[in-house]
Amino acid sequence: MKPRDDLTAAFCRGIPDRVAEGTELWLAYEQGKTGSLPTLRRLLHTLKGEAHMLDLGACAELAELAESVVDAVRDSGDFTTLTGDSLLAALEALGMLTQLEENEEEADIDDVKQNLRAAADELSRATAAIEGRPITTPPVSSIPPSIHPPPVNEQVAAMSLRLDEVRPLSNQLRRLYSEQGLFHHRLRETQRMLRALLAEIDPSLSAEDLAERVTKTLSYGTEIERQLSMVRADWSANEFSVGTALEELEGLVGRASVVSTARLMNQVQRVGRSTARTLGKEVEVHVTGDTILDASVEQRLEPALIHLVRNAVDHGIESPHVRRARGKPELGSVAVSLTRAESSIRVEITDDGGGVDFERLREVLAPSVKDAHQLRPEQLLEHVFDHGVSTATEVTTISGRGVGLDVVLREVGATGGQVRIERTDSSGTTVVLVLPTTLRGELAATVVAGSHHCAVPSRSIHSVVRIEELEQTPEGTWMRVRTKTSSELVQVRSLASILGDVGEPQVGDAALVLYHSAGLFAISVESYQNPRPINLQPAEELPFRSPLVRGVAPTPDGGVLLLLAEDALLDFARGTGQTVTELHAPRRQPRALVVEDAPVARELLCGVLRSIGLQVVEAADGRQGLHRAREQTFDVVLTDLEMPHMNGIQMITEFRRSERLAKIPIIVLSTAAHAENRSRLAQLGVRAVLSKQKFVEKELCDLMRQCVDLKAP
Repeated sequence: MKPRDDLTAAFCRGIPDRVAEGTELWLAYEQGKTGSLPTLRRLLHTLKGEAHMLDLGACAELAELAESVVDAVRDSGDFTTLTGDSLLAALEALGMLTQLEENEEEADIDDVKQNLRAAADELSRATAAIEGRPITTPPVSSIPPSIHPPPVNEQVAAMSLRLDEVRPLSNQLRRLYSEQGLFHHRLRETQRMLRALLAEIDPSLSAEDLAERVTKTLSYGTEIERQLSMVRADWSANEFSVGTALEELEGLVGRASVVSTARLMNQVQRVGRSTARTLGKEVEVHVTGDTILDASVEQRLEPALIHLVRNAVDHGIESPHVRRARGKPELGSVAVSLTRAESSIRVEITDDGGGVDFERLREVLAPSVKDAHQLRPEQLLEHVFDHGVSTATEVTTISGRGVGLDVVLREVGATGGQVRIERTDSSGTTVVLVLPTTLRGELAATVVAGSHHCAVPSRSIHSVVRIEELEQTPEGTWMRVRTKTSSELVQVRSLASILGDVGEPQVGDAALVLYHSAGLFAISVESYQNPRPINLQPAEELPFRSPLVRGVAPTPDGGVLLLLAEDALLDFARGTGQTVTELHAPRRQPRALVVEDAPVARELLCGVLRSIGLQVVEAADGRQGLHRAREQTFDVVLTDLEMPHMNGIQMITEFRRSERLAKIPIIVLSTAAHAENRSRLAQLGVRAVLSKQKFVEKELCDLMRQCVDLKAP
């Protein structure tokens, strides 16, 4: 794209939000919300006008063609599959055009424009064919404005903190804080009176003189007691008011920090359709469910869910001729459903494809997994989420780049959630994600095992049973568990022995049957209590590390509960993990901050950096990156430039103004690596500027190793 002035840059920064808004409006129309169509047309018309004024010819042409398709939908009162696919592709292309570094006209969008013209012609012919007959769908212009959905930015604003609500609470807390200064002054005066009283009572005096002194100072004592009672009463009232104000403030912050999943689910549908179009497959993407959850959880869910939907369309759904040979309809199906429980959300991704290719998976795992060719399917599934595992046979824009399902495990695991494959066979695959709705609170069942008091997240518990029978094998101890359709043998181990005490599972013990990506397994415990909410302190905030401990929670009696990492429990149950008593200080691992607003690019870069031994923290824009850097310590920063809220140059400028952050080496990877930006970045002391169009993984890895003094393998 041409060098951008301020207006052009502002236009480009706003495109991602407007693309998301346009996507939601069209998908809403497909679902029968006809009032969204005029709003979509106004959006496209505005984009067309702005692009023309800024001399962005390709953007203007795309917006104009898309507007013509919307006009054709309005005139015909109907739409086809081509209509929706062409409009969604145009919105994606608009987002792509505004991220290009050089001339926008060089972008390969001819197919997109051709499909838009074809869609408009198709609808025009349909309108001509029914000319003279009444159209059952009412004209869009007659729909009352009141049913038009609010634009996306208005929905977001409704969830932000309102100044008129926060300011009174802030003023009240400041007043209450100043009152505490008065309490301290009154306590000092009371303390002075007490010292004067004690000075009057001299133990060396005779009994008669001492009695006389005590009599004279009794009024002092009475006054001190009265003063202390007043301070105590006033302080209690102040403390109550502070608690009430803090509770109200926490409520405001809590409401502002949650988001609706509607935008994410629409994004998932668009990505699924786009992937199918790219691969030349016929796929229907069905999305159901909507809820409210913590914004930080939604941020982790987005890349994981998008990756799974892409994976389902790419690896799951077969090509049309293969589906015909297998007796399946050529039109494949991917269904994404979201449901909410008390403190967690469950996301299911189901496709009707051919299931996991276990033979291909064995080939991929053979170099790194011992006896991979002898593993059973359920054992192979344990490795599907390993880093770098991909069954793709060639590199495409969708797959084969070494970024596998470990992305999903990492993102969901960062929230304390779970990923598991519940079904995979020739009729399709079902992957389940279970995540908390917030990162601080947990609904967990407390258990006692030996001398340890622990907690297990309720979402990971399949059932709680009494052990009726045990079977011994060379691989360990097993028990039979009833499921919805049958019963199966699951491995069981005493939680006390995992935690360093002695003991083996016994008939009659209580056992928690837990979910795992590889299937069910069980731990026996001495006692079990029903799930209850706990306040969690995450493991990364603790002065020790154990792979089994995901965090701690205080108990009313002053103790702590160890919140166990359910995914790690299976390794411990098999005897491959250390005991929880072997806690140790964390080994110093170089830490990198990756600041990138595009989820797919971010997951790729994080995977690359983790593969060379870096601990990686992510940020979705410059403002979030600056916040992360002020809270934590990093050895190197990798950042994009064009991002919402705060761009890369603004963020780097703030780094250089901070005494603590000024010396952190920064590498820029951007599509906007043109001469003007390079000059400015050189002035800011950036270590290197790389172009996304000419991205070479080895070049980035070598630079990162130089910055943190890591040796190449």
